[in-house]
Amino acid sequence: DETFSRFEKVTTAFRKLLEKNYVDLKRPNQYATLLHISTSYLNDCIKGSTGYSASYLIQERIILEAKRLLYHTDKSVKEIASELGYDDYPYFSRLFTKVTGVSAIAFRRKNRD
Repeated sequence: DETFSRFEKVTTAFRKLLEKNYVDLKRPNQYATLLHISTSYLNDCIKGSTGYSASYLIQERIILEAKRLLYHTDKSVKEIASELGYDDYPYFSRLFTKVTGVSAIAFRRKNRD
């Protein structure tokens, strides 16, 4: 189907941009601008091909990197938050807990033992 194909193309382009820019670009509208499409169309495409919103995929990518850093480095949660573009450490901490169901410190403890 042609619509699905277009949705897939936009989603693939979004994922490539996300991989390069997740530290600096945290909002779907920033990616939509780079793709020269509206934010609502970006979300329609991503939701149509993945079942998830652009915001969800952005958060998931950030948290994946946070988990990697928590597991493989001894950096503090505050340092990791900063490295991932969050100057507001408490906000990052809440986001991590919301997405994973556990705090960053608990995640590190659980996965290091």
